Amino acid sequence: MKLIHLSDIHLMENGQIIWETDTKSHFDKAIDIIKKLSDIDAIIISGDLSNDGSEWSYRYIDNQFASIGIPTYCCPGNHDNIDFLSHKFEPEFLQFKNNIYLEGWKFYFLNTVIPDEIDPSHNKARGMIPEKELLELERELTYNKIPTAIIFHHPAKEPGGWLNRRLLENRDQFNDIISKNSHVKLVLYGHIHYGIQHIENGIIYSASPSIGYAFDKELPKFQIADKQEGFNIIEISNQSIQISKINIHD
Repeated sequence: MKLIHLSDIHLMENGQIIWETDTKSHFDKAIDIIKKLSDIDAIIISGDLSNDGSEWSYRYIDNQFASIGIPTYCCPGNHDNIDFLSHKFEPEFLQFKNNIYLEGWKFYFLNTVIPDEIDPSHNKARGMIPEKELLELERELTYNKIPTAIIFHHPAKEPGGWLNRRLLENRDQFNDIISKNSHVKLVLYGHIHYGIQHIENGIIYSASPSIGYAFDKELPKFQIADKQEGFNIIEISNQSIQISKINIHD
């Protein structure tokens, strides 16, 4: 099985510039590269499709992935417009599902976004898996023993440096649950705009590089890591899981 994992497109309405970066151009480059790849079974997007939550940005992204034709599954990020995605958006191609089965694996998609109490139209930067969803996940993992991947937006492991901020708040509880289930093999997320992997208890934790704009834990806080945008290719066999980065500027 061969997957693409990408994250943090951060598209603005009408392709406006953000952080002095043309995120639309970066996204279009990624689409062009993906079109040239072969044998891709699915595309996974771990949140922050849009930066401003605009209808235009979601329509554009939906149309671009439709032009590729590879099944594309998403979860929301803290910059996404949850109300629009949940109640108003009817994508022609993108799929927002709680779980899917693919090539003998089960993939869970969780929403870790916390709405702001003062302004519900905005979300907090940090994330959390609701207690009800954690309990449901724990029950599911107890009964469903096939190889499993879990996808959400906020990191479940500290990436290091100044990027150790606004992560998944209840990550210790989450990690404790999955550590007791050896069939959980892969946890995918984004948010930090930096590609990094951790392996613990036989589980691979993988943050995808950002499509929109990149950071680096070795650079000063919020300094753009020039030309480091990209996505991951994940190749899964019976024996191994291999993750490699594609830089959209190469």
